[in-house]
Amino acid sequence: MGSGILVAKLSGLSFRSHQSGDGANLKRDWITLLISGLGLALIQPPLSFWFLAPFVWVPFLIYIQSRNLYDSLKAGYVLGLIWNGGTLYWIGWATLPGLLGALLWLPVFTALFSGIFTLVRKRWGNIAFLAVPFLWTGIEIINSMGAMAFPWNKLAYSFSRIPAMIQFASWTGAYGVTFWIMILNVLIYSAVRNHGKAGRRNISIFIVLCILPLLHGLLTMNDRFEEEQLRISLVQGNIDPYKKWTPEFIDTSFSVYHRLTNQGATQNPDFIVWPETATPAYIRHKYSYLRRIKTQIDSINIPLITGAPDYDWDEEGNFHTYNGALLIRPNSMKIERYNKIRLVPFSEKVPFVEQLPFLYNILDRIHPDIGDFTSGDSICVFHAHSATLKREVAFSIAICFESIFPGLIRQSIERGAEFLLIITNDGWFGNTSGPYQHHEIAVLRAIENRRSIARCANTGISSIIDPWGRVTMRSKLNEEIVLTGFVPVNNERSFYTRYGIWIERFFLSINGLIITMLCIQSFGLKKRKTRSMKADNGNEKR
Repeated sequence: MGSGILVAKLSGLSFRSHQSGDGANLKRDWITLLISGLGLALIQPPLSFWFLAPFVWVPFLIYIQSRNLYDSLKAGYVLGLIWNGGTLYWIGWATLPGLLGALLWLPVFTALFSGIFTLVRKRWGNIAFLAVPFLWTGIEIINSMGAMAFPWNKLAYSFSRIPAMIQFASWTGAYGVTFWIMILNVLIYSAVRNHGKAGRRNISIFIVLCILPLLHGLLTMNDRFEEEQLRISLVQGNIDPYKKWTPEFIDTSFSVYHRLTNQGATQNPDFIVWPETATPAYIRHKYSYLRRIKTQIDSINIPLITGAPDYDWDEEGNFHTYNGALLIRPNSMKIERYNKIRLVPFSEKVPFVEQLPFLYNILDRIHPDIGDFTSGDSICVFHAHSATLKREVAFSIAICFESIFPGLIRQSIERGAEFLLIITNDGWFGNTSGPYQHHEIAVLRAIENRRSIARCANTGISSIIDPWGRVTMRSKLNEEIVLTGFVPVNNERSFYTRYGIWIERFFLSINGLIITMLCIQSFGLKKRKTRSMKADNGNEKR
């Protein structure tokens, strides 16, 4: 709904055409933007029309190739509205201000891409299309940085359902997959614009670039390295997120997890996992609830990993709340914790609230449920004994939103994690695309780092994903279930795990070089114009 209102307002602004400004051209302009915008939405889960991914940018590239900067910026923004509105509408189920913020902010990145491309094209002509894959990949990386980061719609996720095509992500990360998709779009664009021998050459290159990743993927998925396996029970309580925090429902929630945990224990797992904020209480500080959990864990003699809110005071006496995860061991009073580092902007934390404290008060009046969590300050790798493997295993935990940040996951694997746990509560988003999109993102994290992922979600989708991105077990949405299965563990580090930061720096450096060259050329052009004007004035005086 939010995107429809914004697009409707922008539709009152006509797109200038070099041919004419009549209604037919305006209609064609909107159809072009709709084709690309809706195509970009359709390639994302749950539909995952991956076969459209190599073509979705082509109509937009054709449209902006002859536009001025103003029209390109506007077209890029509208494209972003259509794309993000089509994929992120589900945010409105939890927070309308959050949806509005996303639809105002995220199209800035498509507008930025469109504007820079237009400037490059004016300076360098058709060679500018060679810059397109670098520009968009750089934009995706920039959208992963800072307090406002929300890198949900990466192009790479469109291929999550056919992992054989994207096994090279263990070398390049998701950004390399995005780069590849943009190259395919540029080749199709070039084939459409250039008929004859040049067009046929581009189609041939396109076919080769589609076949090679598939061959690599098929060979890679058959070349299995030696691996150990442990057994995990994922408890999907299917608790209504709007009821779980009410005082009268807290005991009900604990009872559900108590019953399902006993059920999971009969499968003799190495670990039992509860989802994000499964305990609707500060259990580290509420001894009655902690004793209830500890009694059960001691009885079944299985470690528990659970999502739990937490709090503490800093040295100056300031109170801080956290969205955390706890490792509770049987027959031990030691509780290890991890505090979520990446918080959802305008939902769990208001960006820049430390610098602009009045922002929280304003937004709290508009949306009283807005969070005020403190970010965790360190990545944590847990070590716990596996009865199956008869040794300690290392693992890290990503909480909900954190799984969309490849750099954060890469760092935890780099520090020694042998598998990854993702705990989340996607119940806020109902039966929308949100839970499906969030689940598919985990496939890329598994391939990038060659790590298994055990994903535990309150209302689904819980799953086990192997190091090649294959989903070996999964639950349905909105079901109460204990999912127990084998999780491969290993300590091999992929190329991306070791050097992923340099891949990101490479793309950012190329973008920086392009922008620097644009600035230098623009400055030189202005100086030449100034000298020319002075010379003309001198001639007139003579």
